[in-house]
Amino acid sequence: MKPILILAYVFFLALYALGPIVLLLKRQADAAGGKKKLWKTYLALFGAGALATGAAYGIERALTALLSPDPETGFGCFINAFIVAGMTEETVKFIALMLFIYWSERFTRYARGASFASFVSLGFAFVENLLYVFSNSTAGGSLATAFFRAFTSIPGHFAFSIFMGYFVALAVLGKKKGENIFRTGQGFAARAPKEKKRFYKRLALGLGSAVGVHGLYDFLLMFVAVPSQLRGLSLVLWIVCFIGMYYAANELVEALKMKDHALRAAEREKQGDFYRIRTR
Repeated sequence: MKPILILAYVFFLALYALGPIVLLLKRQADAAGGKKKLWKTYLALFGAGALATGAAYGIERALTALLSPDPETGFGCFINAFIVAGMTEETVKFIALMLFIYWSERFTRYARGASFASFVSLGFAFVENLLYVFSNSTAGGSLATAFFRAFTSIPGHFAFSIFMGYFVALAVLGKKKGENIFRTGQGFAARAPKEKKRFYKRLALGLGSAVGVHGLYDFLLMFVAVPSQLRGLSLVLWIVCFIGMYYAANELVEALKMKDHALRAAEREKQGDFYRIRTR
């Protein structure tokens, strides 16, 4: 192969395999604020997601061997989508995210629920993408896989993480207070049972919504390959799911940003009241 063709191949492979990840990471870093202070945190989250890929890969192989789902049946697609892929991948990402939030002092804004979760998820997608792309035996196959995943799997992982991050932010910071449940007062152990119950409920909603959306997304896409008269309908539903999921993820990010805006406005008002009292 001529050098110019090799360079072109590497360029387009990097463009399709990594370009969407870089764009989505930049977008979430901008949304969360504090980019200069948080770049080490973002790198650590991305790395945690990348490392989680290994755990997910091992669990998925074990589940596939145990359950032996047939990919040419609807039930097999369901098992692969919701249990082997959805439950496994979202659970390892959720654990990585929560361990990081527990030890981090940087989780102080609602929007960081979405951004922290997306950095973990896109780190996961980065390694997963490389595994899929370089598992092809031909250059054309690698490019086709990278191109396809650039518009399906990478945006999918990003959207799944927003659902998770939204509820994690509500769990850790509360619906209105914005106080980190691990960092304020006497810590999590001293919280009232009712508050702990709300915390666990929101975490369950975060993990459950991510698994559910991931499973549905994968199921509709997998079912397209099943020999059935419903293949066309499955493809249409997958497109609708993709658009709706991405729209909902954007709305959730905006909702978190609005909560941060309301908190900052309340803080400025308190500071103004304090200043007026002191100058009387």
